[in-house]
Amino acid sequence: MIEFRNITKAFGETVIVQDLNFKINKGEFCVLIGPSGSGKSTILKMINRLVEHSAGEVLFAGEPIRSFRPEILRRRIGYAIQSVGLFPHWTVEQNIATVPQLLGWRPERIAARITELLVLLNLDAARFRNAYPHQLSGGQQQRVGVARALAADPDVMLMDEPFGALDPITRESLQAELLRIHAATGKTIVFVTHDMDEALRLASRLIILEGGKIVQSASPREVLEAPNSSFVREFLGKDDYGLKLLSLQLVSERMKTVDIPCSPEPVKPDDSLHLALSRMVAAKANRVAVVGPMGERMGTLFLTDIVT
Repeated sequence: MIEFRNITKAFGETVIVQDLNFKINKGEFCVLIGPSGSGKSTILKMINRLVEHSAGEVLFAGEPIRSFRPEILRRRIGYAIQSVGLFPHWTVEQNIATVPQLLGWRPERIAARITELLVLLNLDAARFRNAYPHQLSGGQQQRVGVARALAADPDVMLMDEPFGALDPITRESLQAELLRIHAATGKTIVFVTHDMDEALRLASRLIILEGGKIVQSASPREVLEAPNSSFVREFLGKDDYGLKLLSLQLVSERMKTVDIPCSPEPVKPDDSLHLALSRMVAAKANRVAVVGPMGERMGTLFLTDIVT
């Protein structure tokens, strides 16, 4: 879907990224992460030509991006940023309709698409359609920003720290929504963040950057189980490294099919071991019940199964 071949970007004498080579496949949720100044946002902006590369070649759908007129390319690529950038004097409906109107969609098609997206993002259409940005909370504004980026059914979604300014509860809720949208639509998503917990939760593949170069590219679990350098290990967080690894492992991997009374709130097979451990610690217990979707007992997870 997107390929970088020997890409370098420099501003004057300052080289931001150097000799980058990677490919993002259709349907991937790829997260770019690294410290400030590592080139994350520059890479994202080179995909939709908000920043032009200095050397090498960027391909989009198998074609060099410079073979597309910038405005045509950008209409095929949704873009959501931290500051949202909603037009303040336009309603939610008008904001979402921006690109479909530029593409000449019929009014009834635009109206149907807006309703579809508001439902997808858990925003009541009757309540929010004619609201203005100042009447929305930060989380609601961000949802509208995502809806606007999705409005013309783009091939790719670019997201530059879209949840960075939100409170932790709203941020976690929107991360869950984004994962649900990705599962429902199969969109290719390229996401920039500096938050490792967010990256581990969202990514199907991580690209970790340092000084404008890729230091590791792999699934979150592969990175946690085999960090390839001291930099990656430090960036993952040496003090809670084990807990991060537990967040990617499932209860179903360690549970036993035995039925023993347990005091903590039960967990489900597809919950993380991190959640199970948290519930055991909170209840001062050494085991937790595992239940199915209807609350039926499926087994027990023991503390010793987590730490051994």
